[in-house]
Amino acid sequence: MGKLDGKVAFITGAARGQGRAHATTLAREEANIAALDVCQNLSYPRYSLASRHDLDETVAQVRAYGRDAIGIIADVRDAAAMEAAVQQTVATLGRIDILICNAGVADMAFAWDISEAWWDDMVDINLKGYWLAAKYVVPQMIEQRSGGRIIMTSSVAGLKGMPGLAHYCAAKWGVIGLAKSLALEVAEYGITVNTLHPTAVDTPLITGMIQAAGMPTDEFLQQLRDANLFPVHLIGPEGIANAALWLASDEARYVTGQEFKIDAGMMLK
Repeated sequence: MGKLDGKVAFITGAARGQGRAHATTLAREEANIAALDVCQNLSYPRYSLASRHDLDETVAQVRAYGRDAIGIIADVRDAAAMEAAVQQTVATLGRIDILICNAGVADMAFAWDISEAWWDDMVDINLKGYWLAAKYVVPQMIEQRSGGRIIMTSSVAGLKGMPGLAHYCAAKWGVIGLAKSLALEVAEYGITVNTLHPTAVDTPLITGMIQAAGMPTDEFLQQLRDANLFPVHLIGPEGIANAALWLASDEARYVTGQEFKIDAGMMLK
């Protein structure tokens, strides 16, 4: 029996990168998965996002562990779409025990060069999208009367300012405020809420940021290496997924309102 035997996890931004790692790691521990992603390019950020093929691959990898999985195409900024996605998950998989808010984008510009549209898109995807997921999942968890786990991906950029990332930092700091407030509201129902704070992770988002920054790849990666205490440029997404797995398990049932740094020591520098 796995640590999450029979649980159902609803994961946003699950088509690739950290989201896929969350899906497959939880499936390995016998959770069933609802994997959600927008599966199209948007006007912002300035690079390609995941495709339907990517989402299908996540679903296939989950099913390879013998678990049930559904892929849902939805924009986390769309309240009606998120409500429908939660309803579809419950109708198909029966319940929702774990919510991982992971959908997010990043892009780079000085604060005075960020357009209003860029600002709005960044905050809507990286913060409003988390609130909408929680808005529709939490009532389901309360109705189930069996507790629940909510895990929100913030960033080291949610703990410190970073040049060229004012809108990203603002959204990721906002995730902490959302999570801590929600943790206070849902504790009486046995639901925990915690945040993850990775350093730079080896996913397509980093490739996209390099493209948006217009910086040579070696120079960009060296800046990441210099920021970390450990001698690494990027960390693997499985490291973040393993932290989420612990928070999703019964082992962490008394842990809530906490900030988990998987940061290669960055916050010690």
